[in-house]
Parts: sequence; C-alpha cells; structure tokens
Amino acid sequence: MSDMSPPRTQATPVRFADSWASIHFDTLRGLAAVFVMLGHWRNIFFIDYPQLPGDRRWWALPYLLTSSGHQAVIFFFVLSGYFIGGTVLRSLERGQWQWGGYLLRRFVRLWIVLVPALLLCLLWDKLGIYLGHAPQLYSGHSVNHIVPDVTHRLSPEIFFSNLFFFQTILTPVLGSNGPLWSLANEFWYYLLFPLGVIALWPRTSKELRLICAVLFVAIAWFVRGGLLLGFPIWLAGVLLFKLPAPSFSPGMGRFIRLAATVVYLPIFFVTGRLHLSPFAGDYLLGVFTLGYLWLLLSAREAYPANSHSPRLSRELARFSYTLYATHLPLLVFAASLLVGDSRWSPTPVRILSGAVVILVVLAYAYGLAYVTEFRTDAVRMGIERLMGKSAGPPMLSSDPMKDPPGHAGVMASPPESR
Repeated sequence: MSDMSPPRTQATPVRFADSWASIHFDTLRGLAAVFVMLGHWRNIFFIDYPQLPGDRRWWALPYLLTSSGHQAVIFFFVLSGYFIGGTVLRSLERGQWQWGGYLLRRFVRLWIVLVPALLLCLLWDKLGIYLGHAPQLYSGHSVNHIVPDVTHRLSPEIFFSNLFFFQTILTPVLGSNGPLWSLANEFWYYLLFPLGVIALWPRTSKELRLICAVLFVAIAWFVRGGLLLGFPIWLAGVLLFKLPAPSFSPGMGRFIRLAATVVYLPIFFVTGRLHLSPFAGDYLLGVFTLGYLWLLLSAREAYPANSHSPRLSRELARFSYTLYATHLPLLVFAASLLVGDSRWSPTPVRILSGAVVILVVLAYAYGLAYVTEFRTDAVRMGIERLMGKSAGPPMLSSDPMKDPPGHAGVMASPPESR
C-alpha cells in the first residue's frame, strides 16, 4: 500500500478492500476460475472415472476436485449479486444512480475481455479444424462431454449474438467456448435487477417505476427458461449485501471461518454429484454459499501492509474473468495436437504433460489480462473523457493494491467486481 495511507488502527474504519474479508473473497473468486479450467482440462485430456483401469479409489479425490466447474459458476453468480447488486442499491440509497454510468461500467467490464475472447476462439477453432488432427473432436463426436460440433458454431451470426449476450437465448455459444453461456446470464441479470428495484423504489416517480416494471417483465419473458431460473441464485448475493456482517472476537472469528470452510468445501464438491431435480442442486449450493460468504464477512480486520498473501490473492482474482472466458478454445486446440480424438489414461508422464498445458493456459490468460482486463479502469475513464463526462474513480480499482485510500468504502459497502 502507499506510504500515504492512514495508519490502520482499531479506531479507523477498515475499507472493504483493505480487509481480510476482501482477500478471502478474491482468493475464492480466483480459485473458482481455476476449478472451471481444471474441470474442462480433465474432461478433454483424460478418460472418465468409470473407465479407469484397476483400483480406481486412488483417483476418486482428483476426479472429484476436477469435476466442480458448474459449482464454481454458481459461486460466481452469488459473488456477482453481492458486488454488482450492492453497487446498485448503494447508488440508489445515496441518490447517485445513473443508468448511463452504470451501463458504461458494465459494458466496458464485460467487453474488454469478451471481444478478444471471441476473436481468439475463432482463431484457435479454425486453426484446429484446418490442421485436421482431431476431426471428431471438432465435430462433436469425441467421447468428452463438453465440445459440441464446433464446425457449425463459427458463423458471423453466432459471433455477434455472443457479442451482444444472446447466446443460449437466440443462438448457441461461439465455437468451443462453452463457458460463455454464463456471460449471457450475468448481462441480463445486470439489467433485470436495477429495473426491478427501481420499479419498487418509492422515491422514484410513478411514470419511471411503470416504465421499469414493463421493461422488467418484457426482459424476463425474453430470457425465460434456464437463464431466468438462475436469477434467484444471483439475488442471493444481493441478500448477502443487505445482511449485517457477523461480529466475533478475532480468535473466535478465525475458528468459525475455518470450521465453515471445512463444512462448505465438501458441500461444494459433492453438490454436483447429487442426482437432484434441475436447479435444485444449484439452489442448494447457492444457499450454502450465501451462508459461507456471510461468515467470511466477519473478517473485518485489516491485513498487514507487508503481507504477500494479499498480493497473491489479488493477482489470482484480477485475471479470473480472462481465464474463465479464454481458456477452453486453447485447451481444445492443445488436445487436438497432443491427444487427437481419444483421451489419455492418467499416468505420471501424461499427468506431467497435462500439468504443462495448465501452466501454458494460465500464462496465456494472464498475458491477455495484462493488456485487457487490467486496463478496464483506464479504458472506462478514457471513454468518459471522450464523452465529456467527469472520469470518476472506480468502486474497486483494477489493481486494489494501488487503490487510493477512501474511495472503496468501509466494510458495509463492498466494491464492485464482475
């Protein structure tokens, strides 16, 4: 932190960005993106658990840990509702709400990563199809469970549909980039929530409330189905924002958060294995995630300014969106070269080869984030200046470790994130 930061004492309110709660949230956000990548990596490169030869018990835990990508997305939804929904409510409560500023922040935040993700998806998929090492993989006939018929999903219509967040509504996701389905959910939740809140907000005019109510109903009808059924999970994050953070003594708080982690992790990994009705498992995980994150908010203490763990957590979280949105087409391309149309049995040599692929994908995503996601604030403020608007500071800087003191709020007011 800057030497100009005020001394962190018990009498000074701790900004959310300076608290251990923020570090915990960033760590989990980054790990969630990693688990999504690991799930796709395992599925593309290695055979399924029932196909393992010999005694499979030794592989039970690794396969369980690399089968939690969907649960990680549910975790993302709750976090998004907390950060974005909290930003909307705080702006309305302070009388600072502006649709223009809100939409600009959301579009810049999403598009600065999505546009290169779409272009790179076209590059890797078309190159993989052209080289022809794995025709069954790219035609959707491989034995893995996540790569569709890519050859019919690279049209301009699908590209622009994904660009404007109509994937899963009007068209499928672009090419092999399956994770893009959740970006449509995020975008339409970003619209539905403020429309719904303003429609019920007593301080706004009846005309505006009516317009917002009509738009809310129209959009809800347009995105009906699975996308709309996921909205309550996102709203669980908004509820988290409204709940008063629990308060414990430092020692008791650490014990409770550790115990909560021990309880939550098995629930997180096992939920995807439960044969529940559609969305029942997602709702169940959303409830447990709400409770777990609520307990983590008790970590109100400021982290030591000279600690390395905040920097590691911030760096992992800073490129989590880029990692999420760009990893799969590169993994599929790498599999087409290394594995072809089959999949490996896990052996030490092949696991080591797969680990090298993981490191390459992480470096690739971080490099992309360095020129895209890390520049989100600069791009947004540049657009604001071009539009003749005052370029205000972000609710949370692209690099919170360099965040100037005082603009991210105290513990009751979390900053925004994706």
